[in-house]
Order: sequence, then structure tokens, then C-alpha cells
Amino acid sequence: MTGSIPPSAPWLFTCRHTYELTLLAEMRLLQLPVQRSDVLAPGLVHVDLPRDFPLLTANPAYALQVLPNAVEVFAPSIRALAEPIADALRAQLDGHTGTWDVHALVPGQFKGNPKPPMRRRADLILDAVLDRLKTTARWALKRRITGGRDVAVLAQFVLFDEGHVWFSIAPVQQLAAGGTWPATLPAGLAEVADDDVAPASSYRKLVEAFACLNAAPAEGDVCVDLGACPGGWTRVLLQHGAHVTAVDRAPLAPHLMADPRVTFLPSDAFAYRPEQPVAWLVSDIIAFPERVGELLVQWLPDRRCERFVVQIKFKGEPDWPAVQAAQSVATRAGYHLITRHFFNDKNELTLMGRQGD
Repeated sequence: MTGSIPPSAPWLFTCRHTYELTLLAEMRLLQLPVQRSDVLAPGLVHVDLPRDFPLLTANPAYALQVLPNAVEVFAPSIRALAEPIADALRAQLDGHTGTWDVHALVPGQFKGNPKPPMRRRADLILDAVLDRLKTTARWALKRRITGGRDVAVLAQFVLFDEGHVWFSIAPVQQLAAGGTWPATLPAGLAEVADDDVAPASSYRKLVEAFACLNAAPAEGDVCVDLGACPGGWTRVLLQHGAHVTAVDRAPLAPHLMADPRVTFLPSDAFAYRPEQPVAWLVSDIIAFPERVGELLVQWLPDRRCERFVVQIKFKGEPDWPAVQAAQSVATRAGYHLITRHFFNDKNELTLMGRQGD
């Protein structure tokens, strides 16, 4: 019947490169009303969704960022590319009294390239957008915040080649578990500094989780790190000033074992229970996926932690029944939950939760 299909629009999603098809498969699993899909670039997926589709429903685990209702522009110059972005942003901000930001993206950064091609041109387009707003909406520039967590409206554009951009402008939604959607991190990618003292590169995943949540342990918080050896995640917790109970059959790196804020317990991580509730539970245990649900059953119904960051690892394709079982444990226990596949994640997902009120 004519008119029965809602009008659709392009939506763009960033993800860790090589996981583009996994993201599209997850969208099918979630039964999102995708009408067309393709991979635009490494780490960037395009789908057509209804124009008014709820942002929080279009939040797959394998997506790092969303650019809803994207608009494609072809133009011969930097100024001509910037004008429609600036004019759409001015229209969006008209009557809006909150904060906003704009991110200039290029495909190379989706692959983690620190100096991606076309970065300079994208920055020049961003400058031209802001210059036009100085003329047409100077009042709005005072409310722009950069690198902040309290952005209310986010504009994003991706420069594909010298005369071709996609741009999106959307309200930022707060997630109950922490963080926002769209993410206020450019392309959804956290900046993770090199740490030569960390005993393993796995520390990068926990840094990303805290950045995604816009939350981290506070000074003096008691945290538990299950399966802690060699201590990459314990190292991150200590950097935030936490006191850490590290549980593993094997010891941590010597400098962590010597830290007075670390209590090491040579024990089975799946058998450990704290005597008192703790602020954070973190776990990067290598185990069968279904064991993560079993672990959460031992911790969450009794509210043994306020927040958690737990990894679930796969040997092949994602074990969605095991993921859904673990997610169900958290939601039934009254935790707000977000699941994400980070840039530094491999064949695994990160489950993050916060106690509900």
C-alpha cells in the first residue's frame, strides 16, 4: 500500500575495522528495519533506516558511533562543502539554548591512523563552518564546547574525498548506564595514551570503557579485578586512585605486587566474593562465553558491586545466546547496561553496567 513504508534516510555507523560485516549481522539480529546497507570505508557502515527511528534503539554493540539522518554533499570547494553544514547547524540551533559541538572526521581515523589522509582538508572545512556561523549565528558560537561530556547537540561530518562529505546533526541522548549516544568522542574513539609501565596492552580496553561511560573509579574506591594477571587493568584502576583486590592464580607484575594499594589473592576468580560491596568489578578473564553469565549471577543479584566492566570472549562468531544471557542477568538484577565492541577489543565484547536507583 502506498505510504505504508516510513520515509528512510541514510544512517552511518563507525566500528572497529574488519568488523563491518559483524555489525551488519548484529543489526539483522536486532531486527532493525534496515532497508539498504553497504560498507562505505574500513570502519564505516551505511544503512537506510526510517528517518524518525529512535536513536537509543539504533545502538548496536559493534557500533562505536552513529551519524543519524546523514546528508551527502558534493561540492568543488572547501567553502561550498562547509556552507550546507553550517546552515543546517544554524537551523538546528535556532531557539536551542544548550551546548553543542562539531566533529570533523576522515576515513583513515576509523582505522586508528594518527595522521590520516585528508585530515588537513577536513580541518579547513571545519574552520569554514565556524567562519560561516560567525556571520549567520554568532550567538551560537558562545555555547560550543569542545571535548566535553555535556554536549546536547552534535554535528559530525565525514570527508571522503576533496569534494564529497556526509554530515549529520543530532541531539545527544544520555545513556542510563553512562555515556551518550551519539558518543561525544570523535568517531566514538577514545584517546588512549601509550603506557610503558603497563604489563600488558590490555589496559587500553579498560581505558576505552571508562571513556565510553564518562565514568571511572574515584580516589579511594575499592575495586575488584578478576583474572588480574599480569595486571594491565589493575594498573588503570590504580591510576584513578583506587584500591584494588586483584584475584588470579598467577601473580601480577612485580611493581604492582609491591604497590600498597593492591591486595593480591591467589585464588580462582570465579570463586571469589567480597565481604562488602565494592565500587567497581572489572574482569578480563579468558573463559567460555557462558561462564560470564554465571559470574554475573554470583555478583549482581546481591548488588556486590555498584558498577562493572566485564569482557565476554569468543572463539569464532559472536555467541549471541551467551551475550543475551549475561545481559539478562544484569537487567533482571536492576543494572543499567551497555554493551560495546571497542577499537582495542579483539574477538570479544565489553559489558558495562551501573546499579539502577
